[in-house]
Amino acid sequence: MSEATDNVLLPQSALRHAVGAGLEPGRLARESGLPRWSLSGTEEYRVPSSGYLRTWEVIEHGLGDPDAASRIADQYVLGQVGLYDYLFSTAPTFGEGLVQCGPYLGAITTNFFFEPGLETDEEVSWEVTMINGDGRGKELAMQWGLAAIVQRGRLVTTAPVRPSRVTFCQAAPRSHARMTETFGTHAIEFGAPVDTITFRKADLETPLRTADPRLAAILRDYATATQPVAPQRASLWTDHLAATISAALDDNSATLDRVAARMFMSRRSLQRRLAEHGTTWRAELDRVRRERYQRSSVNGPLTQQDRTALLGYKDPRSARRAVQRWDS
Repeated sequence: MSEATDNVLLPQSALRHAVGAGLEPGRLARESGLPRWSLSGTEEYRVPSSGYLRTWEVIEHGLGDPDAASRIADQYVLGQVGLYDYLFSTAPTFGEGLVQCGPYLGAITTNFFFEPGLETDEEVSWEVTMINGDGRGKELAMQWGLAAIVQRGRLVTTAPVRPSRVTFCQAAPRSHARMTETFGTHAIEFGAPVDTITFRKADLETPLRTADPRLAAILRDYATATQPVAPQRASLWTDHLAATISAALDDNSATLDRVAARMFMSRRSLQRRLAEHGTTWRAELDRVRRERYQRSSVNGPLTQQDRTALLGYKDPRSARRAVQRWDS
């Protein structure tokens, strides 16, 4: 799998705020693992997503501000993430602008999905999924990303729009008063299974002052021709984990520590990420083994030795008990 990347305008937006607050540019870039030119690079440049997430950690630490992501989002300026902003702002309505954002997310990142989720008679939720990322950098990037959706809309809608509900996978902070102010709602939930932002359908029909259908068509054509290939659905984190476990089974190294190392994570980080997805290491390992067994069974029964090797067991009896459990 190729490494996820972000448009340099993403870390640039955060870094410029930090520099304006007095942090030294060279040190920021150095500690974030990003080149110095990332402070002034143009939209054509891209950086590893790991560097972008690290940027948030460095900024929060440097400013000593746990609300850094919300404060930076409050200063959002239309156009600061380039083409992506204009794809949104040329749509006829707020809702259509959000719809435009999904297919062209590759204009700013290949590390996220943004797509409609649960829909009711009154509301529509959008789910934001990060493919590769962990820790505080992920949490801050998610805070800023969801807040930027709101701020982008406020800059161009003909009437005020605010989310009816926001959910975060991350644990609740000591205080989220600043986030409440940024999002314009008290309905912010933490410890949720999915990061989402929800809007009333009536608000989604709010027209945009910047609507321009002709320019929108031109921008879509340009985005289609130039943006990096967006990650496929199979690249979601749990599927990435399954693929990593399967590869580890092939070389007899499917332990928690070794799989964590393959995913460039610590043992503790992997366990925390599993908990965020409502699962466990044993459950995911068992799921991968069962799927391997079911695929192999299509071509006829395996010998006991081959079956034991395929499932990554050292003891044939353990493999036999697992198969009996799956077949029962």
